[in-house]
Amino acid sequence: MPTTLAFIGKNIRFLRQSRNWTLFELASRIGIHEGPLGRIERGLNLPSAAVLYQLSMALNVPVDALFATEVGHGPVTAADMGDACFVTIDPEPVAPPPVLLNACRDIMAAFHLLEDTCRVQKHAYLPLSVPFTPDYPGVDQLATRVRSYLGTGDAVVFDYFELFENFGLRIVLFAFGRGATHMDSISFYEPAFHNAFFFLNSRRNPERQLFALSCELGKILISNQMRIGATPFFPNSNNDLEIDRPITPDRAARRFAATFLMPETAVRTTVGQLGISAQGWSFDLLLRIKHRFGVSAQAFLYRLKELGLISNPAAEQLDAGIQVFYDSTGFKEPDSTRRCLTPNGRFFDLLLTAENITDAKDDIVEIQQLIKRLKIVRK
Repeated sequence: MPTTLAFIGKNIRFLRQSRNWTLFELASRIGIHEGPLGRIERGLNLPSAAVLYQLSMALNVPVDALFATEVGHGPVTAADMGDACFVTIDPEPVAPPPVLLNACRDIMAAFHLLEDTCRVQKHAYLPLSVPFTPDYPGVDQLATRVRSYLGTGDAVVFDYFELFENFGLRIVLFAFGRGATHMDSISFYEPAFHNAFFFLNSRRNPERQLFALSCELGKILISNQMRIGATPFFPNSNNDLEIDRPITPDRAARRFAATFLMPETAVRTTVGQLGISAQGWSFDLLLRIKHRFGVSAQAFLYRLKELGLISNPAAEQLDAGIQVFYDSTGFKEPDSTRRCLTPNGRFFDLLLTAENITDAKDDIVEIQQLIKRLKIVRK
């Protein structure tokens, strides 16, 4: 498995040369100079998310085509890869309840219909197949790389839903029904368009929704690399008694979510600016700072433990208090929720656009009935 991303440059060069374009011509099409593009092709620099998007548009290929591990590929089509597939990284996956699967597929069909009606691109602008080393440092680097593609760095993001949708990803919130009320989320990867659908249970609070969304993104990135590898991607170990818990796909996805939502540099900087010692944490202080990252009190506490920013006695005391609160309130978040997320923004934006298209009136009626039937959240 590649440990660097130098092959991105080789892919760009192959695609450029296959079109008989000079370096100057491609650079002009994407709005940069020859020098920076030449360094990217030679593997000296990594293209930014904006440059990746411009390259995909100029070369007329999905962003993921630039990340293919073999040069010489062509655009992926539905005939090559099939339809959207349920994403799981469990070695013995359990299929979601049929009612939920059917609801998700109905929504995906409606989403595609709206995209076709509005004539918008179906490809994601964010690569969903990114090589990484299958260990915890590799997962941390993967999360950092994805944030770089999104252009956020270590900055605090106030609405991840809007951020994901700006990169072409599809997020839908609705109330999970019979047999699935215990589930937080489910996702589908769509190889034909190198894109994904993320379905979140609207019955959950924003903190759980946000962590679930990040976990699902991690699962897609992990599962795509697991498919590529000819050998097992993660060690087969379930020994939870080891001091250093062995990495598994599920733990990797949760680690990705934690690192993605709570970048190490950002957490350390925040704690350092306040001068909080490992023993100096209080319940109120924990809640005040966790709101900054939009995560649950428990998730933030675990992240502090991972980074060695809280002592074991302080962590155990706070964890006990959090558990008592969760047990007494049915997993409501202490100190309520302060993060405001925009649910189903892209879906309803497309719907409003399609309502002004005369030929789409019958389709719009059916989609509105679907929205009512599945209680799709509209804000």
